[in-house]
Amino acid sequence: MSRITIVDLARLTGVSIKTVSRVLNKQPGVRPEKRAEIEALIAETGFKPNPAARALSGSRSYMIGLIFERPVTHYYQHELQIGALNACHQAGYHLIIEGVAELRHLPRAQMKAQLATSRFDGVLLAPPVCDDAAMIDLFDELGVPVVRISPVQHFERSPYVFMDDVAAGYELTRWLIELGHTRIAFIENLRGRGSNDNRKSGYLRALSEAGLAARPEWVVRGDVRVNNGFDEAEALLSQADRPTAVFAAADYIAFGAMAAAAKLKLSVPQDVSIVGFDDAPGTSSVWPPLSTVHQPMKGLAEEATRLLLERINGRDVPAAQQLDYFIVRRGSAAAPREG
Repeated sequence: MSRITIVDLARLTGVSIKTVSRVLNKQPGVRPEKRAEIEALIAETGFKPNPAARALSGSRSYMIGLIFERPVTHYYQHELQIGALNACHQAGYHLIIEGVAELRHLPRAQMKAQLATSRFDGVLLAPPVCDDAAMIDLFDELGVPVVRISPVQHFERSPYVFMDDVAAGYELTRWLIELGHTRIAFIENLRGRGSNDNRKSGYLRALSEAGLAARPEWVVRGDVRVNNGFDEAEALLSQADRPTAVFAAADYIAFGAMAAAAKLKLSVPQDVSIVGFDDAPGTSSVWPPLSTVHQPMKGLAEEATRLLLERINGRDVPAAQQLDYFIVRRGSAAAPREG
């Protein structure tokens, strides 16, 4: 059977192509009984709209923009892209990946004009662009609906999806404390980045509630872009008075810490427990497998895209949507060695 078209739908239901288009786009102006008839035929035939044809017939482009500061080959961005792509495909939309770092040197008016040429029906703003008030302003002025992924400020500016990094950092630290650790270090990833600072806040809160001191020399900078925090971890674990557990703000920082421990001939977890954050690829393949926090990155992007599509279709959406995390307990953390 040849692929059914919008013309076929109109002919079979005895209406105009414009009426079928209204039903497809959830627009008013169609009698309820006729809408139900058209929707039933769509479901029966498995009709899928053609984005190019729809764009030609109306003002929509059927394109969603996923905006990064600078697109890179990092698993975090990859997971967001896959999640958004899944949701777009289900709705008959295309996903376009865009970076704004190279636009920032342009005058504001020129930047706005360049963004306007993209003809996005809506945009998803990923960290750290999600916290850029000026970028949000530009899309507001262009009349482009925005949904943000994991912002840490300007919460009132647009709907957003998030995971509670503070609570996750707190729970992961509490688990180390419950194992018996009282000497817990924290290796940051990109200090000043919202997710890093929130995870550190959870770590500090857990220590405070347990009556444990947060030693400044045990909270050190790390950066996945520079040696995965290996040098910082090596310096930390070389101290005579070293910690018995290390909380790394990202899994790749934890990998750097595990490598540093191996270089220093420290056994994980017998000599030092190491935990990460994100549940990145490779966490179950290293030895010992890395204990971490599973962050639902695909789910965040899928939910953000769903909310954005609702906004594009003129429907109200919640101001914020929270997704759950969970602790993945693997072999890299255990009770501290006695003595």
